[in-house]
Amino acid sequence: MTLRPSSTLQMFVILFLAWLSLGDVLVAQGPPPPPPPPGGGGIPPLPPVPEPAQNPSTPEKEMLGKILFWETQLSQDRAVSCGTCHFPESGGSDPRTMSEVTRHPGSDGVMGTPDDILGSLGSQAQNCDGTILSNTFFGTERQVTSRKSQSTLGAMFSPTLFWDGRVGPQFINPETGTVSIPGTGSGSPAGGALEAQAIDPILSEIEMGCNSRSWDDVRARLLAAVPLQYTTNIPVAMASTLAQFPDYSALFTMAFGSPTITAERIAFAIAAYERTLNPNQTPFDLFLAGNPNAMSNDAQQGFGLFQNVCLPCHGGPFLSDNVFHDIGVRPENEDLGRFLITGNNVDRGRFKTPPLRNVELRAPYFHNGGKETLLDVVNFYNGGGDFQNPEQGPGTPPLGLPLGARLDIVEFLEALTDPRAEQGLPPFDHPSMPVYFRRGDVNSDGVMDISDAIGVLQYLFDGLVVNCDDAADANDDGDINISDAVRLLSRLFNGGEPLPAPSESAEGPDLTIDQLECLN
Repeated sequence: MTLRPSSTLQMFVILFLAWLSLGDVLVAQGPPPPPPPPGGGGIPPLPPVPEPAQNPSTPEKEMLGKILFWETQLSQDRAVSCGTCHFPESGGSDPRTMSEVTRHPGSDGVMGTPDDILGSLGSQAQNCDGTILSNTFFGTERQVTSRKSQSTLGAMFSPTLFWDGRVGPQFINPETGTVSIPGTGSGSPAGGALEAQAIDPILSEIEMGCNSRSWDDVRARLLAAVPLQYTTNIPVAMASTLAQFPDYSALFTMAFGSPTITAERIAFAIAAYERTLNPNQTPFDLFLAGNPNAMSNDAQQGFGLFQNVCLPCHGGPFLSDNVFHDIGVRPENEDLGRFLITGNNVDRGRFKTPPLRNVELRAPYFHNGGKETLLDVVNFYNGGGDFQNPEQGPGTPPLGLPLGARLDIVEFLEALTDPRAEQGLPPFDHPSMPVYFRRGDVNSDGVMDISDAIGVLQYLFDGLVVNCDDAADANDDGDINISDAVRLLSRLFNGGEPLPAPSESAEGPDLTIDQLECLN
């Protein structure tokens, strides 16, 4: 039978498309691997949570640690808690990192260039008497960290912490210089890294401190504080504890048997709380336990691909080798990474492999926040990294996976989310942090100017709706009236005193308890 020309053309098109499809398979270097069987196919489940003998966990110590972790008064300006930068709903990282206000200029010191970093808001540069200083990069605005905050969820399984591994495995008492928790050997997570990490930001000039803060200052602050005074929506168990133990002397007695507040006890309590943040109820963990329906078919296919191309760096029960690598995220001399700790040239530009549970919630990604989505991250690896580093040898090898395979890997990564963390359910529940606003910025445009004084008048006489009543309360007397417009005009044109905290110089929380609300 002779085919008509139109049928011949159709057959040619069909054969051509089939050839293209075969090409995709060849590019993918063979057919995809079969999905692993329930039980993990070689990746073991998480082990029991390790705890050092020197800091055994108790419910009382964990509760004190939870209160301290979410306590903004642990910071010099009463505005920053540990939890401010480590929200469970954001995978234990900072939900604000996608915002432009968390941009750091990077090594070139210039905003808006390719080496910019998306970090976390800390404190204003200031003397410890409260005098605000002007920072080179940020002026009087809040400073921004030079690396993205890492996850606190599952951090107990890492023998060293921070991107450069600068703390752990031992914990040295910062007030006595003695070793409180010894290191337990390479690769063991049962040391004191959590304790060491917990207190590092408290004295930091950028994160929670001031230019010469001491542990005596921290003690005095806690002794004078009403616990969790500036938070709202306090979970029932925390509120019940505070009803029984209404100050920090009582809380430390509850946890340690005496009211003495020390840096070591603060570290021990916060670390004990962080050891409860074990994200072990992900669909992946259920799959490891033998439930074949815990992950979708695409996620299981992605898991098979993941094991082929993402190990050993993201292998083992933690989905991290806890080792430092230079994968070509940025040129190595922009941030020297691990080299700053070891002094070894081979460590230039190397950063710690992050564990992957809850990674879906932690955008943006890498130490600089340089990738917005998980697909961006997979595409980065697929192309072999963005930069080569000759001193280290080749960067990340290209994977050459077609789009469908990459999407399967993303679906597997999304199966690493513990729904309790995503929804803020116990043990990941917590109080609400105070809302940041700029005093006097009535129209919420980021600056205080004449339009804001007009806005107060329009609020009073024309029924203008404002998003943040606290911002319109320029004199911080708990009411919005004509005196607020006068105070704004005086500050703008007559050299009046700076507005009350958080003032017009930077965003921050209201430190006066009143009935006004801020919705933005």
